[in-house]
Amino acid sequence: MNSRRAYVVGAYLPNGGTLMAYHLGRILEEEFGFHAVAVATGGETAEHGIHDYALRMPLVALAQMEQEITRDDVLIVNPSFSSHQFGWRLPGFKISYVQGFSTYALLDRKLDHYVAVSNFVRDFLHTVYAIDARVIPPFIDLDGVAAPTAWAQRPPFVVLPYRKGIPEAWEISWQRLRAILAERAPHITLAEPLSGSGTPHVELLSKLGAFRYFLTLSAAEGFGLVPLEAMAMGTMVVGYDGFGGRHYMRAGENCEVVPYPDIERVAELLIEAIMNPARSEEIAARGPKTAAQYSRDSFRRSWIEEFRRVLPNI
Repeated sequence: MNSRRAYVVGAYLPNGGTLMAYHLGRILEEEFGFHAVAVATGGETAEHGIHDYALRMPLVALAQMEQEITRDDVLIVNPSFSSHQFGWRLPGFKISYVQGFSTYALLDRKLDHYVAVSNFVRDFLHTVYAIDARVIPPFIDLDGVAAPTAWAQRPPFVVLPYRKGIPEAWEISWQRLRAILAERAPHITLAEPLSGSGTPHVELLSKLGAFRYFLTLSAAEGFGLVPLEAMAMGTMVVGYDGFGGRHYMRAGENCEVVPYPDIERVAELLIEAIMNPARSEEIAARGPKTAAQYSRDSFRRSWIEEFRRVLPNI
């Protein structure tokens, strides 16, 4: 291993975006000999129980990283940390894996390299910031997850909602949907909304595989990893495309989605899906094929190529 370090900001925060950043640090250590270091932004550790970390990186505080980083090191940072303005202040080669467009007011534009998580984010970066970024999608991981429940054994009139995104936008869509269903389809039951925050990943996937219908009302997503995981578990995805979901969502083929804020159409699609379970089962059965395109191996190969292309002296 060489003496260069790869600092990963928020590597142990328990969400999908920072998990992908963690894996960039892991690739830099395992493939290129860097010493990967996790940077804590708020006292977090790897012991939160949401994700498993095969490579345990040493953990340093943000202030310590800022004191220690040198021009020979690499900094991996998600755009949600743009308020720190690392690009203006720190040495080293600074890379942003841009996994969203709504988690920051102003992108740190002084970083050295940007990679987009989806075609939508790529186009957003080009239009708003004049950045031409390559697209590398995230991956889904089904390791340790039991096979999903057979379609016939899943409850026919129960929907699993997913709570994520801008709270005000989610809540107003949720209340409007509930009102429509109460009037037009009182036989449909909405389960307690699932939150990706605080739910161990294997448990979350198991829940996704126990329902026929998954409802996503997230208005703005850079990619939308959990709806893709629902597809992987053979579950029918209905709701908003979240903008970034357009990278893999194909309405009428592997899901039924519309752009935000057409909640009336979401309600119609949900009712139609439940009233026509044979068609829904056929659509849901295409989900695993879609999800299989977003593997850990593909992600790793793409980032190895990208690091070789952009990093100096490796």
